[in-house]
Amino acid sequence: MEIVLLGTAAAEAWPAPFCRCDACQEARRRGGKSIRTRSGALIDSSVKVDFGPDTSSQMQREGRDLWAVTTLIFTHGHDDHFTPAELQYRKPMFVAGDLPATLHVYGSAEVMDALRAAYVDAEEIGAEFHAPLTPLAPVVTSDGTEILPLPATHVPGTLLLRLTRNGKSVFYGHDTGEIPEETVRALSGSPLDLAIFDCTYGATDHESVVHMGLAAVVRTIERLRKVGAVTDKTRLMGTHISHHSGLLHEPLEERLRPHGIDLAYDGLTIILE
Repeated sequence: MEIVLLGTAAAEAWPAPFCRCDACQEARRRGGKSIRTRSGALIDSSVKVDFGPDTSSQMQREGRDLWAVTTLIFTHGHDDHFTPAELQYRKPMFVAGDLPATLHVYGSAEVMDALRAAYVDAEEIGAEFHAPLTPLAPVVTSDGTEILPLPATHVPGTLLLRLTRNGKSVFYGHDTGEIPEETVRALSGSPLDLAIFDCTYGATDHESVVHMGLAAVVRTIERLRKVGAVTDKTRLMGTHISHHSGLLHEPLEERLRPHGIDLAYDGLTIILE
């Protein structure tokens, strides 16, 4: 399984466009891994997780396209993850030559209602809008991806995801505060190959109900380790980083490393074999 983390920032990106704090100014100066766009991922070129406002530029940066994507899964309806207007560019008037295959779209009831409000006819964009995902009820997509939607501690309609393909399992664990106990139970006994966690506040002491920092991530990992979801073979990853965390990529990477947690960056490609 190939997972490309296309974007790894919180909602305002980093540097934030209207901000001149030290962290944003230093990111502008340094560039590289300290430049973060809004969160999203691409799996095996066929599964897209979230479709935020930076998606087109991310694909251009990576030298890729979305032509082969047949499954789109939304975690929630915040506009750094959910920009349905961008899907209009699947229409024939914007595509030269062969059209991509049908796009199968999944999300919570709140997300699917918003999609249907934007596109009364899904065929207009070459898509099929599926029944809303229900927490803890697994769904297998047409391309063989098993989606286990999981409760989050965030806004209503937010889902965490366990995605399983070709015998490999990924926990896509943001946006959320410390995860609910029912999510821990649902993950118990099934070892994860990769676990990606919300680390919005970096290594700061800030505590939030709806996002995590390093301390909360460490507590969450230990909860998952106790139920066998995280093992010594699980790769651990922090992402969804806000400029309010203060530490740019390299110093934050150093703070996460002693806990066995890697720090994501835009364009990071992970191969699970």
